[in-house]
Amino acid sequence: MDILKIQDLQDLINKEGLVVSLYMPTFRSGVDIRQNGIKFKQLLREVEKELYEKNGMNKNEVESFLNPAANLIDETKFWQNQGDGLALFLDKDGVKYFRLPFEFSESVTLGDRIHIKPLLPLFNGNGQFNILALSKNQVRLFRCTRQTVNEIELEDAPDSQHDMQVDDDPRTKLEIRTSSPQGKNQLSYNKVTQAQGNENDYEKNELTRYFRAIDESLMKIHEEDVVPMVLAGVEYLIPIYREKSNYPYIVEDFIRGNPELLNGEELKDMGWEIVEALFNKDRMQAEDKYRQFYGQRNKLYANSLEKIIPAAFSGQIESLFLDSSIEKWGKYDHETNKIKLHEAPIDGDEDLMEYASILTLSRGGNVFSVSYENVPDKSSIAAVLRY
Repeated sequence: MDILKIQDLQDLINKEGLVVSLYMPTFRSGVDIRQNGIKFKQLLREVEKELYEKNGMNKNEVESFLNPAANLIDETKFWQNQGDGLALFLDKDGVKYFRLPFEFSESVTLGDRIHIKPLLPLFNGNGQFNILALSKNQVRLFRCTRQTVNEIELEDAPDSQHDMQVDDDPRTKLEIRTSSPQGKNQLSYNKVTQAQGNENDYEKNELTRYFRAIDESLMKIHEEDVVPMVLAGVEYLIPIYREKSNYPYIVEDFIRGNPELLNGEELKDMGWEIVEALFNKDRMQAEDKYRQFYGQRNKLYANSLEKIIPAAFSGQIESLFLDSSIEKWGKYDHETNKIKLHEAPIDGDEDLMEYASILTLSRGGNVFSVSYENVPDKSSIAAVLRY
């Protein structure tokens, strides 16, 4: 499975020119894996048709544009290593894809911007969290959502503490003393205390090296993405890892016990019990702000596209709530700061609900894709403004 970071999304949002957004469910195992490439080929044919009919490309132009994606059709290893859904974006610069823990509905969209609505659950209260399962014998990283769990490879990380062992084990180099005139008890006492001290120091040093190596690998994946992480392990290991880790979003509570005895699904369920309140807290705090500003009738809230689109364009939106199942077709004129809505899409129109999401995310705001009854004011869209 691939990790989709908010920076990846922002990079895709900032692409200029024609972009194809392709979503499809994928099979992970069994004979159905063969259906992945077949279905993908069928969706590329839909893209090809649109490039001819709606974009006026000739044969050479179409083949050149589609080639980076078409090369994946016969890549057996690619289709054997899928998540629950594939999100693929194709433009003049090539192809970018993400194998994700969501079962997308099939869709193909061509336009001047990517189609992001299917991805919104990854960036709100039903979003992603990590579980790092730590033990001396094994380390595993899982990227989870409420419904899904996928193991992520920690490249260059040790498989176990044993991998960190070195030849200069101080326990094999204990000083051997001869008996002194003071008697045997003195000799015995010195040997025991020195051995115990060396053993404790050695254990602590090895754990420190082991955990630092794990953390270095984890930070390569992290790259500034805001994803909470739940630790799983026996209690004495957890504070040691916390002390050595540079990961900024480790949650306070953790999964207790030996994680080697738990599979990914079990860890995911236990982790969700910990992070659910955290996810809900962010949304509830944003809702409280909205209600406060609404009650004060100040200018820090909005509940119409006419106000939200210009505010999103100028970077004013801190939190956006929307029912992503609703489409509002129209155009936004940057010069006049006005929008025009149409009951049905006409040439040049775009879904302004999605456009509001794109603008908000690209300018560092939060987007909460929720059901209609959970949008403040029971509206289809609402926003808390920064200023």
